Amino acid sequence: MTNMKNIFSLIILIMLMFGCSEDFLNKQPEDALSTGAYYNNPAEIKTGLIACYKNLQSIYNQNDLPLILELMADDGKDFGWSSVWHLFQKTNSNSQGNIWNNCFKMVVTCNNVITIIDNYKAKDATEESLLKVYRGEACFLRALGYFNLVRIYGDVPKVVEQFNDPNTAFGIGRTPAKDIYASVIIPDLEFAFANCLKKGDVALKNEEARATSGAALTLLGKAYLTINNSAKAVETLKKLIVDKAAGTYSLLPVYSSIFATNNKFNAESIFEVNFNISAGQPSYWFKWMGVDIGKRLLAPSGNQLLVEHNLMRDFVNSNELTRYTASIDSGKCPGDTPPIQAWASKLCPTSSTVKNYVNTGTDNNYMVTRYADALLMYSEALLAAGQKAEALIYFNQVRARVRPTALITESELTLDQIIHERRMELAFEGHRYFDLVRTGKAVAVITKALMTKVDYDDKIYITVPIAEYQLILPIPVSEIEKDPTLTQNTGY
Repeated sequence: MTNMKNIFSLIILIMLMFGCSEDFLNKQPEDALSTGAYYNNPAEIKTGLIACYKNLQSIYNQNDLPLILELMADDGKDFGWSSVWHLFQKTNSNSQGNIWNNCFKMVVTCNNVITIIDNYKAKDATEESLLKVYRGEACFLRALGYFNLVRIYGDVPKVVEQFNDPNTAFGIGRTPAKDIYASVIIPDLEFAFANCLKKGDVALKNEEARATSGAALTLLGKAYLTINNSAKAVETLKKLIVDKAAGTYSLLPVYSSIFATNNKFNAESIFEVNFNISAGQPSYWFKWMGVDIGKRLLAPSGNQLLVEHNLMRDFVNSNELTRYTASIDSGKCPGDTPPIQAWASKLCPTSSTVKNYVNTGTDNNYMVTRYADALLMYSEALLAAGQKAEALIYFNQVRARVRPTALITESELTLDQIIHERRMELAFEGHRYFDLVRTGKAVAVITKALMTKVDYDDKIYITVPIAEYQLILPIPVSEIEKDPTLTQNTGY
């Protein structure tokens, strides 16, 4: 019976195989399905690691995590302003179970790989070193899955070991988010930093989509900011930015080139999810980004993502032409009401070519984090730690690329200024909503956006501030029905 379970688990892993970059993700396991012990060497263990990465293409595609984050931020809206995500009118039936399921699927797959590595007896120092790298990558992905889960749902079940019998996974209940940070996210990212490869390492050639020590440091710094530990955030991000402990990163000279499909894994990229048409792994994220795609070429969708006019007005008022034109298409659609429904063109094909990809999908990667994000986080952490003069240096590094004549002075640097810079720099990259929540600004900022007429967004759709409990999603009802020890979030 045990052998049958092992074979079934292996079949599931192989079904999940994909390519992380063109070489890494297209490698298939050797024919070993007939054996009960498939993982006989690091090369075979690597195929299990590939299955961990596969989940990213579900988490960061089309109508999953990125769409919900943008609808809940003050940057994006749905066509007609009717989405419960955008208006913060969710009930317990609006749990967005795909985020829960896909993140936990990644966690469970990582748990299995980590267990396999821990039980494997390395034959020599070379194998031992290689397995530490693989374990570091699995730890990074598990930490990323949990980091998303706790920020979206709050307290969640803590599952860090392999379950041979699925029935034993029930009855765990919900572990406080602070304990998930302390016992999973932070130690996993510390291990990943210590053991993953560095950006530019020869072993990463043609496999650049793998997690690196720099990706681990960046996510760890973000985690410390999220739990309001600015001192540890400074210490962590200093290793990345000043000490270059994870390799060398730099800002690209031209802002728009960051997102070009022929410029994947560039010097600014820290961690991105790879999509590739020829490998059978296309991205369809662009289909949810604009009227001309979602409404004209496909069936209309209530969750379709458009640009809020308050963001467009903010770009204009801030004299942010470079980042505006790289992030937003004007979206003029005669016959629509209102006549301008701008869409987020960042991470998408150009408006003149987008119709060519409706059936095929695109090669556009999803950039989870990049160097500008890290620099602004470091500036924020330094400011919170009382090191304002040093914080200004890293803030202006980002500003100088697009507005070299508009650098700010030390007296002008505030948390609000940094959060605004992050909005201009990182629009539609999945950061804005989390930034507002972790800084305690979400209720005020989002309420104001929903209750203020701006240009063609000339209706007011809510009359009272959004409720605090709406900042996290309800636990999926289907999960509670399967496991009654999972309690629902307050308010739902």
